[in-house]
Amino acid sequence: RRPASSRPRPASARPEAQEEKPQDPPTTEDDGIFEDTETWLFSIQGPMTTFEITKLGFTNIIILNSDRWRPLEDADDPLHIASIAAGADIHYCMGLKGTEIESLTHHEKENLEQLLIPAMCGKGDLLIIIQNVGSDLSDPGTVMVGRLIDCLETAYNRANAESVPDLAGVSVVLEGCPPGSLPVLPVQWDNGEQRTLEVTEV
Repeated sequence: RRPASSRPRPASARPEAQEEKPQDPPTTEDDGIFEDTETWLFSIQGPMTTFEITKLGFTNIIILNSDRWRPLEDADDPLHIASIAAGADIHYCMGLKGTEIESLTHHEKENLEQLLIPAMCGKGDLLIIIQNVGSDLSDPGTVMVGRLIDCLETAYNRANAESVPDLAGVSVVLEGCPPGSLPVLPVQWDNGEQRTLEVTEV
């Protein structure tokens, strides 16, 4: 999806008609995943290649590995441990400017959303890839994925509604999801707030 305020990608130096394989039908970049201005959250079983990412028109990528947020199986209070690891990792990987995210909890939700808005600006088209999501919806790492996606959507919608200049077109891909395993992503916050987000399988 892409807001009206996003910057267009400059034209290629080589027109599509001059591709090296003229026998093949000309291919154009999607310039926004599947030319869809609304669908933005996707799941895939295997990892995406850089060729696939480029073909879809994305020029900027942020990769997070949800496996880094998973504590040991016998850990006490695994969700708390996961929330601390996820908060620090998200702050680092997304290059957030401002106060550290102490934990991915409801207490930090509004702060994280404010920090995410400038991180989604000035980047053309942005693809956020979250690795090793899996299909166990009670898994602490997957719970943190749901919380992050909730913050991303809220921050993006707010920035778009306020016509924040140079807001990127942003899509998210959840890797490591077996086919049919994640039609919706549950969002579960520590204060009891819950919702679900529709996921498109690719």
